[in-house]
Amino acid sequence: MEISIKSIALGKAKKYKFGEKEFESGYKKDNFLEEIEVSSLGLLGDNQVDKRFHGGIDKAIHFGSTTHLKENPNFDKLFIGCNILIDNHTEEDIFIGDIYKIGEIEVEVSQPRQPCWKIGALFGKEMSRYISKNHATGWYVRVLKEGKIKISDKMILKKRVSNISIKDLSIYLKVPTEYRNIIDEILNLDAIATSYKKDFLATLERNNS
Repeated sequence: MEISIKSIALGKAKKYKFGEKEFESGYKKDNFLEEIEVSSLGLLGDNQVDKRFHGGIDKAIHFGSTTHLKENPNFDKLFIGCNILIDNHTEEDIFIGDIYKIGEIEVEVSQPRQPCWKIGALFGKEMSRYISKNHATGWYVRVLKEGKIKISDKMILKKRVSNISIKDLSIYLKVPTEYRNIIDEILNLDAIATSYKKDFLATLERNNS
């Protein structure tokens, strides 16, 4: 499987105001590039402000799909908030543990992104609702091999280790008790980010209490 890359972008930390609340975010990936160096922590020069929820080894690069932009031509094109935008393939087509080669690098799919309140603050409730309702989360990867990528590179599938898609994970996390047998399988996957496993366990505990 080969997937075309439509854009590569960095986000710089900027200050915003939402009502009376002031906050800083690098969510808007608006510095578009033809090529970039990639380290184990992601695209060089990209900012993740809140390190509790973004960035790090397991969430080095955020990917998204052009499909959501095509379905919503009136939305701000930055609302997905991704570093790398790929063509056509969505969260239904990308599976946890997938390993892809892109130019010089190799990446492993680790988890969906979990939408937060800042999406609504930056882009409005309609876009935030679309992401949540349609599981248009995009997905994070860890970098297995560092190097350089270019806009002309293809995203080539090298290995698939599970049949659990990124969309599946988003669905299961909302109602994990309905999929307990599958959750046990997910928790045993080496590829899934440790923080996402903890989210599953915390949600299960809340539902069982």
